[in-house]
Amino acid sequence: MCPDSTPADPASRTLRHQPDAPCGSSVTQRASVVIAATLAAWAIPAQSASLAVDITLPEIQTATYYRPYLAAWIEQAEGQQVVSTLAVWYDTRLRDNLGKGWLRDLRTWWRKAGQTLELPADGISGATRAPGTHTLHLAADHATLRQLAHGQYHIAVEVAREHGGRELLRVPFTWAGTASTAATASADGQSELAQITVRIQP
Repeated sequence: MCPDSTPADPASRTLRHQPDAPCGSSVTQRASVVIAATLAAWAIPAQSASLAVDITLPEIQTATYYRPYLAAWIEQAEGQQVVSTLAVWYDTRLRDNLGKGWLRDLRTWWRKAGQTLELPADGISGATRAPGTHTLHLAADHATLRQLAHGQYHIAVEVAREHGGRELLRVPFTWAGTASTAATASADGQSELAQITVRIQP
């Protein structure tokens, strides 16, 4: 029940030009604002972390140097099952996609995922790279990260070079989606790879 707010002095009623607000209206308005703000917060999805992979190819002193073929992928830490291929670098200049045939030299990746992957693949395949550091960046809204379950994984990078060698490196990381914390891990190569660094950025 609303309290009686009528002034004791009848004369003071003449000073009122606006009617009183209904009883409890200010409380109702404040509650509505709080509810609206809460619903708006729920409507904004929590942002996942992003993932970056720095791949450093070494300078190799040789009379004949060919840029290496490379495959990078995410695999489960237990069982090493491929979750998603992130990048495939090969000679895309050859006619009729003949460069794909040499990807068999990436033996581990080819056996696990390469032979069933349709190439060229948008956002995955590309030309070979010169020595130096090259970064693969998966934004928070990348399909691979959106679908990646929480757990333990590896970033695996394999390279093979004509008239050269072959090398495979794995870097472990933990994925917790929106709860992922900043982390950096690296692995050093011995011949065809200089270093692989994995960075998780909330």
